[in-house]
Amino acid sequence: MENEENVQETNLVVQGLSGMSKRTETKGSIFTNIDDKKVLFNLENKVDALLNDCEGELIDVRYVIIKRYEKPLKEPVVNEETGEILKDKEYSMACILVDREGKSYATGSKMFTIQMMRYIEMFGLDENGFVIKITKNKQEKGKSLGFELV
Repeated sequence: MENEENVQETNLVVQGLSGMSKRTETKGSIFTNIDDKKVLFNLENKVDALLNDCEGELIDVRYVIIKRYEKPLKEPVVNEETGEILKDKEYSMACILVDREGKSYATGSKMFTIQMMRYIEMFGLDENGFVIKITKNKQEKGKSLGFELV
């Protein structure tokens, strides 16, 4: 009885953890070769360096996390003449790398992440990892983050 009064006074509703749910329409997928949940969680919240600051550096990659997000557009892009929906979703990507010493690197570059996905699709990712050199490639609108194999 005393708890009910407290709930009414504070407008606080107490419920179990099962009542928690995402309140977003964004769908996310994570692909990784990291098995340890604690390591994964910590990498989601803190990394040691940003890849944009590492141009020219060599990274001995051991672990990779690739994140893809899909979010519906508030207003779809429509072809004015035909009424055809050209685009109704927005995609974003991020990539986190962990080197042999455990140092982590992150980027929100879609180009870099796609390049990393292509590499993994072509060659896989074994326990030996691979060495990359961080590059910035000229594009029409500035430079894009990338890498080359060493």
